Amino acid sequence: MRRIMAALFGAGVVLLSIFASTGTGSAAEQQPAIIGGHNATETYSWMVALSNGCGGSLVSPQWIVTANHCGAASSGRVGSTSHSSGGEVLRIDRRITKPGTDLTMMHTSTASRQAPVKLATTAPAAGSPVRLLGWGCLSWPSCSTPNTLQEIDLTVLAPSRCSAGGGTSTDLCVSGDRAHSACHGDSGGPAVVGSRGNWTLAGETHGPGDNGGECATTTLYTGIAANVSWIRQQTGQ
Repeated sequence: MRRIMAALFGAGVVLLSIFASTGTGSAAEQQPAIIGGHNATETYSWMVALSNGCGGSLVSPQWIVTANHCGAASSGRVGSTSHSSGGEVLRIDRRITKPGTDLTMMHTSTASRQAPVKLATTAPAAGSPVRLLGWGCLSWPSCSTPNTLQEIDLTVLAPSRCSAGGGTSTDLCVSGDRAHSACHGDSGGPAVVGSRGNWTLAGETHGPGDNGGECATTTLYTGIAANVSWIRQQTGQ
């Protein structure tokens, strides 16, 4: 089962590091971000830029959902469309991973003032629209990264379409091609459903959905609906 790793941002250069995955997995690969998207059309109060280059989603005042293969992060910037400024920066003091999955939650030392995202309780149906968010590569194999959050609207596929990437029936599979895809820079970040100002977290970025390449392919997301009880247990909700 393939895993993807975080791109580290600095001095205008993306440094790619490979972590070992946990769960049932094998070797990690680099992570996805957004190809073919555009600047964010709204400020997502719950969007998180982690200090290690991964994305995340604020699901309660002191908890962030992200990917286990991202490893550790010291802080997260919450509620800004800029990767390097704005919003609020919260220190991360511990993390917990659901065994056998790529799903990790990071706890912050202080509570965020930003509004958390809602959690999906049912998986979106194949054929329905879904929005991906991230700060990663704008193209592949050449890679340039934006400071402004990118978004792209794609389509939910049947989970079986991502089985080559290790997806199961409880995961979220999202469409993609060479011009419209997740790519390096967005592991742990969100796939959301809904409309402006009213979004629900449906998936957490896990890796490529097939064996067609590192980017410019379908993308596999850990399904939130299948894990919502565990998430709420951690947050105390």
